[in-house]
Amino acid sequence: MAETKTDLSDWNPMADEYNDERFNKYDSVNEAPSDNKGEDRNSKQVKYPYLVVKKEKNLITETVLRNFFGNSIIYDIEYRLKSCVYFVYFHNMCSIEAAWSRIRQFPNIVHCVQGRPNQNQNQTLLPSLPNDAAADNKMPEPTFNDANPVDMHSRNIHVSAKRNNHPEFHKASIVVKADYTVKNSLLAKNDANFRYMNVKFEFALERQGAYVLHETMEKDQAIVHFRSGRIFVTPQRQLETKESDGNSKIAQLANKCLACKCYTDNSCRFCKMPFCNPVCFDAISAVHKETCDKGNPPVLDDHAIVPQFTKPMLPPSGATVKITAFEQSNVLYVRSAEIVTEVAYFKVLSDVMMQGSSSPKLIKLPQCGQIVIYKFDAQIVRAMVLNTENPKAIYVVCVDYGSVEITTLENLYECNDYLAALPRYAVPVLLRSVPNRYMCPNLLEMMYELDYNYTFVLKYSEREFDFQRGMQRVILIESDLNRSLNRLIKTILTPIQPSISEDGFTEDYLQHVHLPAGKSLDLVVMDNTFLKFGVVHCTILDFAYEITRMQRDIHHYAESISTCSFYAPPKNILCIAKYQDKWCRGLCMELVGDGHPSILFIDYGNIVPIHVNDIRPYPPQFTFPILTTEYELIDLPADPSDELLTRLEKQLAVGAVVNFDEVIYNKEDNNYSLRIKSLME
Repeated sequence: MAETKTDLSDWNPMADEYNDERFNKYDSVNEAPSDNKGEDRNSKQVKYPYLVVKKEKNLITETVLRNFFGNSIIYDIEYRLKSCVYFVYFHNMCSIEAAWSRIRQFPNIVHCVQGRPNQNQNQTLLPSLPNDAAADNKMPEPTFNDANPVDMHSRNIHVSAKRNNHPEFHKASIVVKADYTVKNSLLAKNDANFRYMNVKFEFALERQGAYVLHETMEKDQAIVHFRSGRIFVTPQRQLETKESDGNSKIAQLANKCLACKCYTDNSCRFCKMPFCNPVCFDAISAVHKETCDKGNPPVLDDHAIVPQFTKPMLPPSGATVKITAFEQSNVLYVRSAEIVTEVAYFKVLSDVMMQGSSSPKLIKLPQCGQIVIYKFDAQIVRAMVLNTENPKAIYVVCVDYGSVEITTLENLYECNDYLAALPRYAVPVLLRSVPNRYMCPNLLEMMYELDYNYTFVLKYSEREFDFQRGMQRVILIESDLNRSLNRLIKTILTPIQPSISEDGFTEDYLQHVHLPAGKSLDLVVMDNTFLKFGVVHCTILDFAYEITRMQRDIHHYAESISTCSFYAPPKNILCIAKYQDKWCRGLCMELVGDGHPSILFIDYGNIVPIHVNDIRPYPPQFTFPILTTEYELIDLPADPSDELLTRLEKQLAVGAVVNFDEVIYNKEDNNYSLRIKSLME
């Protein structure tokens, strides 16, 4: 063993390597390894897979190709000067697959041709393989552009024999232009901006009991109710009342305000004129100025101060506001949160409550635009009549809140001139950049949480006033946390496509709404393609309107938001499927391996094989309830004749409103059945 060198002062390993010939050779990067130079070109094409890359630009060099594909997977690169192409040889099939994946990821950098280069070929093709001249060795990339034939023999679930169009139902507008242009129109007088031309009632499911939002208790003394876009409080139990001697003692303690005739202890210190608040004082300030210096309060009759009330406008930009109600996904009603305006606002509510309690009932239908007193659930509010075409469904808007209600004549009372002339502080606004979408349960729950305890900063520009809808476009920013309400609502409304690798949603993810049962009920036929099995799918007319409105959001998601080109849902998993050029909600019933899963369209009832190119994953934001139910026909023969089926298809046509003699709900089996006596005779 050699001696260990202890003196390292003269040791220089860098100098040793520099002088060593083995470490002093440099190979050109653009030059292929020396052992490949002598290999024949034809033998390399047979032995190694290769790509033919066009030199379309001067930037395409051998160095660029090695950096683009990765030098470790390249065996050799050969450049042909006459044809201006590079032959890039790879070690094995795995290497060329990695290169091809790189090309598909960045398709605009390099362009390949298959086999020998073709001067007239400008499109990117698949990579060449060894012996590419043989047609049997070509491996095309898998594609779903050409739909495979539908395999009907391998299916265990029956599919619809006919391809009926899905029915559509559109509800007429609540207010039309003729309501404003008619002679002596009260609506034109009370709605100068034509705002109610675009009013909507978005709470049909809530009104029909499709879903009931939870009611919360406050200090065990009151119940908070969620109804038609607003919140109101009712006492848990009424206070006990004692008999009165008929003599009110409040007159001994306070005086009546000359403006609103309510009791108050505020008064002018000079003339002792009683008034409630600055709003009432401003209403009578002109006549008060004439008599105050004489030490006498003014003398006014009951109607003298009514014309002096001015209707407040939208608070200025930067002011703080509170939400009184919401009408649509992008339409809210706000009022000023300034202390003076709040006092005046609650003063109006108090006047309506006190004087409206003794108002007489309406005897005949009111006019469109008439101000009335509306009573419900211990609430007494002012309302403007919007539509009286159906006496059993009169549309009114609570002017002090903004919520739209459907009521009957029994709940409407006369409103005197004083109450009708009081100012309206709830002003409608249009949320900027928030789309008009269907009011799903998630959005409803969030909006109901924005009660009158939250304050928002109002931001807008007068140039963005929407004259067509009669509202100002605004941004609402939550005061405490400085969060944009517009952005929050838009986030909730925008569906997000789930990953294909994620577990899908089953039918239990959605709420099933029970339909009414009884005798002589009207139902809408949504699908009749399974009549020979004694089954028809129906819903009520109000729900049919809602289903049509849901499809707008579903179609928008599939066309504009979803980025998936195809989707094969597992069995019993929800999806979005295309039928008759429209996207609808579906449920995968069966997979048979032909690329056409059997899809049940849950909002209609038909089952159709749909190609995977026309299916998209179901987004979790679509929590719309299922409103269509399967009904069994009672007394239908096991093997109905063609004549009977023809009569059934004619009477139970898709989209028809049919009166059924009896609808029965079986709780044990959780199914519905119906009877039509005339068709079974």
